[in-house]
Amino acid sequence: MATTLDPARVLRDVDNARAALHSGDAVTATRRYRALLRRLEREAPADADLLTSRVRVMLGLALCEWETSGDLTASLLGIDATERFIEESGTFPHLLVIARGQRGLMLLRSGDVPAALAALDRAVELLDEADVYDQMSVLLNRSALHLELHSLAAAKADLERCASIAARSGDGMMAFKSEHNLGYVEFLGGRIPRALAALEHAVTLNPGDPHPISFLDRARVLREAGLIRDADSLLGEAAALLRQGRQFQDLAETELDRAECALVDGDPKRARAFAASALRRFSRRGNLRWQRKAELLVLRCDRSLADLRSAGARSRALRAVAVEALDLAVSCRAEDRADLARSAELIAWEALLRAGDDVEGSPSLRPTDSLQTRLQVHEVRALAATRRGDLRRAGAEVRRGLAELGSYQNRFGSLDLRTASAVHGVALAKLQLDLAMADGRPSEVFAGIERARAVSTRLAHVRPPSDERTAELLAELRQVEEEARALAGESGATEQLARMRAEVARLQREIRSRAWEVEGGAEEPLRTSARLGPVRDAAGERAFATYARHHGRWVAVVAVGRRVELLELAAVAEIDELVRRVRADLDAVAMPRLPEPILVAIRASIASTLRRLDDLLLRPLRVEGRSLVVSCSGSLVVLPWSLLPSRAGLPMVVTPSATSWLAVQEVGRPAAVSAVAIGGPDLHLATSEAKQVGAAWTGSTSLVEQQATVAAAHEALREAHVVHIAAHGTHRQDNPLFSSIRLVDGQLYAYEMDADSHIAPLVALSACEAGLATVRPGDEGLGLTNVLLQLGTQSVLAGVARVRDDVAAEVMLRVHHGMASGMDSAGALAAAQADCADAGVPVPFLCFGSSW
Repeated sequence: MATTLDPARVLRDVDNARAALHSGDAVTATRRYRALLRRLEREAPADADLLTSRVRVMLGLALCEWETSGDLTASLLGIDATERFIEESGTFPHLLVIARGQRGLMLLRSGDVPAALAALDRAVELLDEADVYDQMSVLLNRSALHLELHSLAAAKADLERCASIAARSGDGMMAFKSEHNLGYVEFLGGRIPRALAALEHAVTLNPGDPHPISFLDRARVLREAGLIRDADSLLGEAAALLRQGRQFQDLAETELDRAECALVDGDPKRARAFAASALRRFSRRGNLRWQRKAELLVLRCDRSLADLRSAGARSRALRAVAVEALDLAVSCRAEDRADLARSAELIAWEALLRAGDDVEGSPSLRPTDSLQTRLQVHEVRALAATRRGDLRRAGAEVRRGLAELGSYQNRFGSLDLRTASAVHGVALAKLQLDLAMADGRPSEVFAGIERARAVSTRLAHVRPPSDERTAELLAELRQVEEEARALAGESGATEQLARMRAEVARLQREIRSRAWEVEGGAEEPLRTSARLGPVRDAAGERAFATYARHHGRWVAVVAVGRRVELLELAAVAEIDELVRRVRADLDAVAMPRLPEPILVAIRASIASTLRRLDDLLLRPLRVEGRSLVVSCSGSLVVLPWSLLPSRAGLPMVVTPSATSWLAVQEVGRPAAVSAVAIGGPDLHLATSEAKQVGAAWTGSTSLVEQQATVAAAHEALREAHVVHIAAHGTHRQDNPLFSSIRLVDGQLYAYEMDADSHIAPLVALSACEAGLATVRPGDEGLGLTNVLLQLGTQSVLAGVARVRDDVAAEVMLRVHHGMASGMDSAGALAAAQADCADAGVPVPFLCFGSSW
């Protein structure tokens, strides 16, 4: 029978429908496939090319209908009909490869892994008979199945074979997918930096629009690295695309991952809403395999929500969670889901132990366990030992878990990832403090706090290799930000500014992703955390206090000479509010030309809040008249300690951890000090401040006006002992490594403050907000000051709020004169602040790290 159909035209239409499906638009794909099938059925062509197209249309329609409706039975019946059509038409074996591959894909997506593997293996038997595209599709789908089974070597072999075929055939989309999935293999193998590198590289290979599954997989890797909010942002983008394309299976998976992010980020209510939505979607689709994963996550959310209840209700809620978890474990074992069963049992054990009940048995560690599972095993073992009264064994389990977390953080060369991944240790850190507080000895509480605090500071610094592309990107970023600054406020520049901001965001993403690719020093041991005895001895006449949050209250261990005390202080919520208030008032009082009545009111508010903070945090320590070193976290990191009334005129140091402070106590100052003072642009008095500071040191250098470049600042940080920078500073709360100091040719970013083999031991940042830090969910701080201390700077002088230019210049000049005459940095800063106190303007500068 003759036909009016043009095989080439039909093939193009098939490709268009398939492209719509692959881009995530299942609705458009369904419409196109149905229209094609009606045409092909109406004319019933015998042409081999048209028969092949008809098979592809039937299979594509079956997949589309499953994607949008979740009716696996109907879709498999469609594949059965397609296979019968192939056999009845007497066409070539390559079409059976397509059908078997399609069956395997749908069975895999529905959770029937054994049947999916059988179907795909049968497809691979005929692989050489298939067209190039179908060969790649079958290999790609079977690799996904191997990933589901954690058969990483088999998955990698299929993906490398697929990538080789894609390279020979010039198929950019398949090259992108195979490279992307190879990155996911690295992720499942625990090689996070390599995974991030491969996934980011794959994005550059994508010849089409952004793919939602690419977003989903990259988000999973970012979540594992601890970048929870970055991951959730990507998942939000993926969800919008998947919802638009009515791809409800993938949308449910995305909701499950968003629930994971919310749970880690400390929002169990939001997490449960996402998990419950995913559970409903999987249940409607009859996808039991994924339904069980969702049920497990709902239980984890309920476990976290139990902690928000009062004591009696909490115990009842924990026991209820344990019952459900054990029931789920039984169901999972019956379905041969040992991995989920084990996770459910861990939830049950932990919940029962927290409720005060006994449990039988003890979980074991396995080589294939994820980090989350390993840490949870250590937590359950520690709780069980505590229940038996064996606090020694409990402490050992917690220490092993935190050591594993440290080893995990050590895999990363990026400070961004090292500090972010600390979030995985929050539960163990809390348990460690619980055990130490139960012991009651100040030395044990101090040791417990120190083991969990600022782990990234105890890792060997990894200096990334020279990267020309990153240098180019940073130069581009500087230029775009300067151009945007010049346009700000101009009429008619709104659209251009929007484009520039989008370009700034793109450049920052690429810079961050390149930094994430640096691997850590896997063989470097984690530096041993400090004990109280050596810290007390090193402190000498100074007082040393370490603060931590315990069940909603601040506690402190203070060492003053031979006196050591453990103190329970104020509520965390009250301190947080007071710190927020005083910093807002300090920012306000630094504004020029405030009316006198307002100025008086703000000063009164500052004085009142500082007295209250002093009464709550310092007076109970009884350290009046002594120099003080504090190790702290949370809101205390940005508290203007030096302004507290009892600190007036007394040296004060704020350090990330006692371990990092102790490590530099034996480092002395050289006989001949080289100093460089830099004055940035558009800052009142910056030039005169830099020149006067430079004049305080013998043989110093002052860089002002056109000499105050980013390159000059880099050289100063590498070569000098003392670097003073008077310039505008910006702390990026959302992206702290893009916190910066503005110089004549643009921003000097925290990202690029990586010295070669030396960094100045003393850096003074006479810039607003330069001392601020973003405290991440794992209690690690990140900002300009943290980066400098991590790189090896011993002492950073910086502000935690705004300060008037003239006051900052006066204080800093006095500080440098004091240091040049032999005073240490903390002492010189305290004396300078006391000398300027009569001006009535607070100066919220702090000495971070150690004194120098």
